Amino acid sequence: MHSIEAEHAVGVCGPPRARKRSQRSYGSTRSKHRLAAGWAGKVILAQARLLQETAMAQSEPVILGFMGNRGFFPTEFAEDGAKATQSAVGHVLGGRVRYVDLGNVETYADARAAAGVAQQYRRAPDGGGAIGVICSMYNFSDENGIRDFLRLADLDVPVLLHTEPDVRGLGRMGQKGRRDGACGRFSAANALRHIGYPYTLTSKHCEAVSSAAFADDLRAFYASCVLASKFRRRGRGVRLGLVGSGPDAFQTVTSVSTELLGHMGLSTVGLELIALDRQMRKVSPRELSTQLEAVSGYMAAADVPRASLEAIARMGVVFDRFVKENDLDGIAVRCWTEMQKYQIGGEVGVMPCTCMSMLSDKLIPAACETDIAGWMGMYMLQCASGLVPLLGDWNNMYDDEREEVDLFHCGVWAKSVMRPGARITRQEILATQADIGAENTWGAVDGELKAGTCAFLRPCTNAREGSVFLYGGVGRVSEEGIDTFGTRGRIQIPRIQELFRYLTQPERAVEHHTALVVGTHKNIELTMKAIRDAVPYINAQAGLSRSGQALVDFYEHSQVGEL
Repeated sequence: MHSIEAEHAVGVCGPPRARKRSQRSYGSTRSKHRLAAGWAGKVILAQARLLQETAMAQSEPVILGFMGNRGFFPTEFAEDGAKATQSAVGHVLGGRVRYVDLGNVETYADARAAAGVAQQYRRAPDGGGAIGVICSMYNFSDENGIRDFLRLADLDVPVLLHTEPDVRGLGRMGQKGRRDGACGRFSAANALRHIGYPYTLTSKHCEAVSSAAFADDLRAFYASCVLASKFRRRGRGVRLGLVGSGPDAFQTVTSVSTELLGHMGLSTVGLELIALDRQMRKVSPRELSTQLEAVSGYMAAADVPRASLEAIARMGVVFDRFVKENDLDGIAVRCWTEMQKYQIGGEVGVMPCTCMSMLSDKLIPAACETDIAGWMGMYMLQCASGLVPLLGDWNNMYDDEREEVDLFHCGVWAKSVMRPGARITRQEILATQADIGAENTWGAVDGELKAGTCAFLRPCTNAREGSVFLYGGVGRVSEEGIDTFGTRGRIQIPRIQELFRYLTQPERAVEHHTALVVGTHKNIELTMKAIRDAVPYINAQAGLSRSGQALVDFYEHSQVGEL
């Protein structure tokens, strides 16, 4: 990491100072040309070094930080605070992101200098560069400097406003030790509202940088930064591979407006089923052998016929290649019934579920039934939590007063989200269909969702209104098992009848799939906070809907405190 002074040093290089001419003559034309050439070479080297440093700055995720300040408060608060904030980021976020301190910002000149350095960390097409800014106020701080820096830097990234509390016993009001940070936070927030710049607040109005609360807020802010950085219309954006179109029987999950999701940074790449068929048939023996070993080591497959196991492996090779060659963040698949009925890729039909499960387990989420919006929910949860996501049906409810629903899909969830004992099996519904045949339905996954606190999320597009309705909430995955096939879990959600009634009203009427992650109580709480805080930034980048409102409307049904 280089200092601000070092970064500026390249830009202030100038010609050598004029020296007093000595008795020795340096006046020949060749000597002058040699000196000029030497100076030009130094300039070129300096420019090359600057370009190299800028490229390095943009190749990794960076959080920028600056200290607010106000002259008639102790400046050492800001100076000591810079070290404290950098230490906290390093301790909490470790090697996931690099922290760059921009120094104290009080005057317009300070704001210009800090913004000039910040420009070197603008977001790059490959996803590196600044993903967020922390504004720490260790004294009252000048809101004008904070406002001016964010306008001049023009980074369009999330901003965390942090205010250090006063410490009792370290100084009476009016003497050294007074910070007035609580007051400064009001002023800073007000200044940013005036210019329409969204910002994130810490959980407490004033929060010690050394506290557990700040550490939690820092984790949630980092997740918000990651989430917001993915859903941008500029740069790389989010890349989804579509394997076939949606199944005819479930058009509700596929008839989404990719244009609307495109405003959130989504682009798609297609792999038609005929291309999948041809590529599976051309998988080399070496590729097949390697993938067979990977499949057999991933999940219990002792019952799977050899021909079906080879078909699964061939499909896995093609999926992996499709993801790598197209730099994809995930795939959505037309998973039935053509693959089975027409024996895509070989002499026997196969379910793609195992291959999709393996991708999701590697944090390359794979969605069933070409559910694009459902996949977006998976990806958003993954970005916000770092957990492996799944996609399931809101499937079964019972005639009792328990606030629960059975989440189900016919067998595609990742191994890591399920209890021990998951295995590769047949798809039991399609296996009963005479026009398909049981021998063509191997490759589904059978397993129970592990217990824990969970978060659910789904974007729903409304082409008529030109908007996206995003809903989410939390619940618990029950220890109670479900006696059926496929991948399944019993989810307890506070006020579930209220939730489902709200979601099926005419103005919303959402699809039947939802994305979900399972984690610890604390992790899920921070995940939902990250999503909640990221929505204003996603809206700021996406622009307004057709009706002039924010593109994404977020409804959060339940929070961890209700569990």
